[in-house]
Amino acid sequence: MEKNKFISFTERATPLYPSYRPMYKVSQILMILSYNGFGGKASLLKLHLFSWALKSNDNLELLKEFAISNDQSKLRFFGIESTLNRALNLAYAEKLIDFDNGSYSLLEKGRKFAITIDEDETIFVYEKQILKLIGKKIPERAINNLINHWKNV
Repeated sequence: MEKNKFISFTERATPLYPSYRPMYKVSQILMILSYNGFGGKASLLKLHLFSWALKSNDNLELLKEFAISNDQSKLRFFGIESTLNRALNLAYAEKLIDFDNGSYSLLEKGRKFAITIDEDETIFVYEKQILKLIGKKIPERAINNLINHWKNV
């Protein structure tokens, strides 16, 4: 006897906040690698910095000011995102990104997904605007300098 093949969903009383949904974070990772990673590559710390910034408009503004001025006092701290690590694992498993030599990089499938996100004018509107404005202005060495400054404070 053949079983019915279908997927069922159970509605829950408390919906999951969008930023905690895995594909939401995966989309952010792809945008960061695409807009802000040199050659589509970034370190884990850079991904955490940008992921933290994407949590709020205030954080994005702080990151933008840091990128423009490179003044470490503009960015006093940033948080480590536990949901980012899970999303990185998912993106890796889905062959959207690769990990090599301490950096995450976009794979062809991830590049295509990032282009789809970029072309959609209804999603991540503000985030895309700021990430594009920041562009490649925050190199890995600036993030390492920021971390070293915190260690010495």
